[in-house]
Amino acid sequence: MIDAKYLDHNGASTRVDGNAAKHNPHTRAAIFCLLYLLLLLVLFSWQLFDTWIERHSLLRGLHYDLTRLNTSGFRLIAFTVIGGGLGGIVNGIRSVLNYCDGFHQRYAWKYLFAPWMGATLALFVYALLRSSIVIFGGSANAGDVSTAQVLSNFAAGALAGYGSKDVFIWLDANVHKIFRVAERVPDVTGKPQEAAISRLHSANLELGEVSKVHQDDKRAGTVIDQSPPPEAPIDRGESVDIAVAANSRTN
Repeated sequence: MIDAKYLDHNGASTRVDGNAAKHNPHTRAAIFCLLYLLLLLVLFSWQLFDTWIERHSLLRGLHYDLTRLNTSGFRLIAFTVIGGGLGGIVNGIRSVLNYCDGFHQRYAWKYLFAPWMGATLALFVYALLRSSIVIFGGSANAGDVSTAQVLSNFAAGALAGYGSKDVFIWLDANVHKIFRVAERVPDVTGKPQEAAISRLHSANLELGEVSKVHQDDKRAGTVIDQSPPPEAPIDRGESVDIAVAANSRTN
């Protein structure tokens, strides 16, 4: 009987026979995800070729008006989305093969959604880049689209799907830049430290550095200074440093 090697929850290697490996739920989940991704690899590859020759077999079978699809704009978007899906599929297959020994079935959803998330991210990146061209004075007219431009969009979509984690970080940064929300720093001087922290949080700001300043009066525990100062403009989510009075007798 064939034996297989697995890692237990303590990281120690254990040997189980082939039947036990076959009935392991985590192994079954890994095999299912791999087969699912391979099936979608075939589907997206077929769609890539089918779109390239402008046959559109899937939509033709649904009796869709194909004249609407014979445009340069559709080809750019289609190849971007297909590229994103293929990028997500390839990244998913690589991940399953790398982590097959320690695969856990609770992560199966990640692989089920990887192709579709890659396609969606590629579409977002395409829309954002195309809109940037218009903003900076370029033209987004797709009237005359060359083969090189189609392949460029496909490559950009594939990279977006493959590196979806990095694309999320990039999108977060751009969303913050485009939809930046300015706040005014609230005045927390004279307030007890806990009340000042609560006021900052209610204004969608974070607490920064807290310094102690020894005082001889009775203001111990209250905020005596802050940076940035009250009413200064600040981005939502930024931090505010405060100085809190401490009794000079306190060590």
